[in-house]
Amino acid sequence: MGKRLVAYFSASGVTAKMAKALAEVTGADLFEIQPAVPYTNADLDWMNKKSRTICQLERRQTFRKTYRRALLSRYGRVRS
Repeated sequence: MGKRLVAYFSASGVTAKMAKALAEVTGADLFEIQPAVPYTNADLDWMNKKSRTICQLERRQTFRKTYRRALLSRYGRVRS
């Protein structure tokens, strides 16, 4: 079996905690996906239709393609 990686993005820390636990149990490497511009609390306000996160969801912006290329060289196959 090939080398394993748990890649995650966590704005509030909940996903980070789960990703770390999963990586530990499976013996996988851990990779935190970080935005080029860090999120502020206002950016993460899901109740505000003009917040950064809501606007990105509406435009379907994603970081997957950028990180996928970088990780393929070390892990061969990346599933998202």
